[in-house]
Amino acid sequence: MKKSIVLLISLLFIAVISLLILKNLQDTDSYLAEQNAKFSKTQIMFYINNAKDEISNVLSKKLDEDILKEYIGVEYPILVQDAKISIKLEEYDKYNINLLNEKDDKKYEYLKDFLQRNEIYDIYTLQAILKENDNIKNNKQLDNLFEKFEKESYNIDISKVKDYIGFMDYDKKEITQNEKEKEILFYELFVDVDYLKQFAKAYYILNKNGGVEYFEFSFK
Repeated sequence: MKKSIVLLISLLFIAVISLLILKNLQDTDSYLAEQNAKFSKTQIMFYINNAKDEISNVLSKKLDEDILKEYIGVEYPILVQDAKISIKLEEYDKYNINLLNEKDDKKYEYLKDFLQRNEIYDIYTLQAILKENDNIKNNKQLDNLFEKFEKESYNIDISKVKDYIGFMDYDKKEITQNEKEKEILFYELFVDVDYLKQFAKAYYILNKNGGVEYFEFSFK
């Protein structure tokens, strides 16, 4: 009887030790996976930053705009070892939503005309919502403003034109303005990176000299 009890205790002890070893192995695997994920994200940020630096370097050389425009709107895929990188440069040409805070309505007449051409007439509601937030400084605030406007004005047309509205200190004029006469002051840079089953998107607004005016990114 005593031997049976000792054997049972020994078996239980071995079982507990085995479970602890298995648990430690699982914890180690989780730790390694976490470290690999951190490394992957670090590598992705390196690729994103490197892509931005290369584009900024091109802009800083102040190439002839006619030459530069040949590259605008073109998506460039790049393969680097296990990474797939996509780069696209766009001209930043958006109406500044913050002009609606101006007391002089002449300051935002082009934006107002643009909205009305797209059947958005409730400018006062848009201005009231904007005043609650002071000036818009990022895309998240801009999206929240549009969502609130849709709810309060019962007008979903704002979602159709939101890609033409931004928050940079830039006074967009008529959409029919001669392209040759229009100086490009800002650029939008889109960088997507797919690396070891991790995906990230980065968005930059660059000035004409390549300096970063705005940056945001997200992992998926």
